[in-house]
Amino acid sequence: MSGSVVDRLWRVGLRVAYRILLVYWFLVRPRHTGAGVAVWHGDRLLMIRNSYRDSLCLPAGGLRRSERPIDAAVRELREEVGIEVGPEALHYAGELVDRSAYVEDHLHVFELHCDEVPTPRVDGREVIWAGFMTPAEALELGAVRVTRLYLTR
Repeated sequence: MSGSVVDRLWRVGLRVAYRILLVYWFLVRPRHTGAGVAVWHGDRLLMIRNSYRDSLCLPAGGLRRSERPIDAAVRELREEVGIEVGPEALHYAGELVDRSAYVEDHLHVFELHCDEVPTPRVDGREVIWAGFMTPAEALELGAVRVTRLYLTR
């Protein structure tokens, strides 16, 4: 979690921005669409921790304007953990809907099954930790609701 002063300032800025986003969601109650990737190596799953919240989650993020979920999944995997794959490597696992935190969150989940353990790289700003664990460990350590939905379906 350590890093430069610039990284720490980024983390503070992201935490403040996330709190502002929660207020916006409370006032507007929007519908959000995103894509995430469940990266599996055997029975272990890649989980990340963002700097702006305390719970674990899958590498994921919102769709950009006119972006397909598969393209967002490839982009988020590259941006958040430095894993580069083409869309053909991902398999669609379905759409999860979470109506907590004042937003109707639609997450398109893709799966990537790896024979070799990929080495995630985090930026120390948005993503401060990444590692493989069993679904039971992720649930015990506290995963965000939409990730819990994926792990318990």
